[in-house]
Amino acid sequence: MRSAALSMMTATLCALAGCGGGNADFLTESRLENGLVIILPGIEGESSFNHDIRKGLVEAGIDRALPIHRWGRPIPVAGMILNQVDFLGNRLAAMRIAQMITAYQDAHPGKPVHLIGHSGGGGIAVFAVEALPEDRQVDGLVLLSASISSAYDLTKALKKCRSGVTSFYSRADVGLLVIGTIIAGTVDGTHGPGAGAVGFDLPREDAAPAKKAAYAKLYQVELTQQMTGGGDTHTGATSDYFVAEHVAPLLVTQTWPATSVTMATPRP
Repeated sequence: MRSAALSMMTATLCALAGCGGGNADFLTESRLENGLVIILPGIEGESSFNHDIRKGLVEAGIDRALPIHRWGRPIPVAGMILNQVDFLGNRLAAMRIAQMITAYQDAHPGKPVHLIGHSGGGGIAVFAVEALPEDRQVDGLVLLSASISSAYDLTKALKKCRSGVTSFYSRADVGLLVIGTIIAGTVDGTHGPGAGAVGFDLPREDAAPAKKAAYAKLYQVELTQQMTGGGDTHTGATSDYFVAEHVAPLLVTQTWPATSVTMATPRP
């Protein structure tokens, strides 16, 4: 009976995550028994960037289920624009991910669940945990150069994460996450700088106590070329070297932040 239930759950995860690109190899029963890490690509969809994220996790010895979830439209060029600005479609995609998490937790109660979202996938990761049932949580979110608004209220998402949310950002990411998000918009439907460029705004002094308490679990790390190995920090945050060194350690500890993680100051 247990084997049949696990097979059904694996099939559900495979259908929701999409078993192209080698996902089936990373949804084996042995990996599912160890935990789940959902990798959410940017607006480009499944690509070498998100495969490098998974490669870095494997190199670091993360032996959990590692599906790459293709949340957007697989349409060349035009699909990328739609994936960035389709606020309602992005919320629906997030609901499907929440269903994936719930199905996994039903079959593997108590096992760790993390989401790693790059660029547009960072926003989808936030929406997904917000869409979880009231009695569900994940262990944590890792956001890499997220194209969600810097002013987005993370209170609900933070309450759904036991360890919290770690967001890697770079002030050098001006082209995509400042100019691009001002003109085209962020994945949450606003026009302004993305959190992946300037960090998330922190609560003001007069904010509600509940919001301040939630934001105590937001950890923001400014990316450097030394951390990513040089070049563009937006894509450098997906390099297998960076992920193995700076992301994988977050998945194996319940105590966040790591020693290199510091709180960012709110923008004026």
